[in-house]
Amino acid sequence: MDNRLTVGIDVGGTKTAAVLISSTKKILAEITEPTNRSAPPEQSVEHSEALIDRLLRDTHHVRRSVEAVGVGLPGLIAPDRTFRDSIILPTWQNVDFQSLLQQRLGVPVIVDNDTTMAALGHLASIPPSERPRCLVCLTLGTGVGGAVLLNGIPLRGIDGTAGQIGHITVDPAGKNCDCGSAGCLNSYASGTAITARYAELSAAGSTLEAAPEAAARKADFREALRTGDPQAQQALTEATTALIVAISNMVNVLNPEVVVLGGGVAGLGSTLIDPVQREVSRRSFPAPARRVRVCVASHGPLTGAIGAAVTAAELSSTRRPNNLSNSHSAGRETP
Repeated sequence: MDNRLTVGIDVGGTKTAAVLISSTKKILAEITEPTNRSAPPEQSVEHSEALIDRLLRDTHHVRRSVEAVGVGLPGLIAPDRTFRDSIILPTWQNVDFQSLLQQRLGVPVIVDNDTTMAALGHLASIPPSERPRCLVCLTLGTGVGGAVLLNGIPLRGIDGTAGQIGHITVDPAGKNCDCGSAGCLNSYASGTAITARYAELSAAGSTLEAAPEAAARKADFREALRTGDPQAQQALTEATTALIVAISNMVNVLNPEVVVLGGGVAGLGSTLIDPVQREVSRRSFPAPARRVRVCVASHGPLTGAIGAAVTAAELSSTRRPNNLSNSHSAGRETP
């Protein structure tokens, strides 16, 4: 039995995923459940511990088998790994979640942005000899998250805010965004934005008398899309157009080999990926356009949790068991 285990937890706006992996990166157990966005940090620490204990019970392991834990959180992470703030978790301000959870568990903990963890999770699925110099990742879920890896290292910027692709402006006169700006990609291509736009189009296309029935028929966006509902298709087209604009800009600026799409919207697969790949290739400079490949995150909705677990494994391999006081300097050096 492999007793060198790590846990990865991915806290999203809608769902929280947790995985237990072995030293060979085999997934031993997984849990997915709704996220309680109103929970304060202290309650989230308790919930994280409970998730870990459930994973261990499911696999008949004990707590001392866990060498380290990684957590992806949906918000801005400061250079010292403090959780600064978030649209998704609006009550969290300047929270040292890493230290809180580490004190609770007694093992090394590493915290990072959830999309950064997803980017690292996808990278881990690529053979080392084939890994790209530049990888861009977007998670399309409750919001639009973004991350950039340069030679496998997350690009953070001096304030830790680099890579916020969800807040690239795609329409200067566009919709207001929760970040305080307007016309952000987040306001068009997140799952929240797409379903809201679909509801808006559906209501506009229904008579007053038929509106309740229309809302009931069109409650499921994916089912409506599958059946060819024109309002669902328009909502997706608008989101895809915004996504193409943002990714084309990233391709011209960063020249990435790979653009990874994760989150619930990426579950649409080729319906989303094919037009994005085609139009990004058409709009970008010729050389990077020929090179870049747009793909779905390698492990689907578990990619972020796996990235967190793999990052925890790397942390564990570079840390002594009695050296827990310097947790904020742990992890990869970043540009």
